[in-house]
Amino acid sequence: MGKRRKTGKPQPSIFSGFSEYHEAKRLASEIGKRDNLHEDVIFSDAMHVAVTLALEDEGISYTMPNVAWMFRRVLPREVRDILLLRRHYPDDYRSLPMAGATESLSSSEMDAAAELAKKLAPEQLDAFFFCDRTGTA
Repeated sequence: MGKRRKTGKPQPSIFSGFSEYHEAKRLASEIGKRDNLHEDVIFSDAMHVAVTLALEDEGISYTMPNVAWMFRRVLPREVRDILLLRRHYPDDYRSLPMAGATESLSSSEMDAAAELAKKLAPEQLDAFFFCDRTGTA
């Protein structure tokens, strides 16, 4: 995946990867049209794959708190690279860890998640989606 973010700090600014982010969104739209899926589902799926691979690269276990932590550290270019792989080599993409995880959600589950994302702050979303069994994130 190339140079990786420093795991100790979140990405400093969304603007540092602005063009890669827009390219990733464009790729997600293109793949969504091809695969008859919403582009946000495609993008979210690539994010999950990128997070899982980043955790593996860092030797960090896949737990919900670690996933929430890593979501803030994955760079737009990493998501773009995952989407390029999916566009050109869909079978290879499907073999990656967590590939297809968000695509199995029903439309009502996707709608509910979208509504939560509109109403809750990122920290609240992390606590809701990524808390461990004791309720900490």
